[in-house]
Amino acid sequence: MAKIAGMTEVALSRFFRARTGKTFVDTLNDLRLGNATRMLIDTTHSITEIAYKCGFNNMSNFNRIFKKKKDCTPKEFRQSYAASGKRTFI
Repeated sequence: MAKIAGMTEVALSRFFRARTGKTFVDTLNDLRLGNATRMLIDTTHSITEIAYKCGFNNMSNFNRIFKKKKDCTPKEFRQSYAASGKRTFI
């Protein structure tokens, strides 16, 4: 992303944070988690497959970030939506 913007990684990070109040990586992870939550609700793909499809290269990292942002594990999230029958997107 920095190369596309013609900036160094540090400069892009500072610019991004100054404009949004969030780091580039936090914003990217939020987008990835949004896609992952949709896939957990709408597909029967394994959690591992969903994590990799959404850009996470490490399952423990995916689980940690998911739990931090959603207050539950991806498995618990999927089970709660399967049990409730809800189709509301977060």
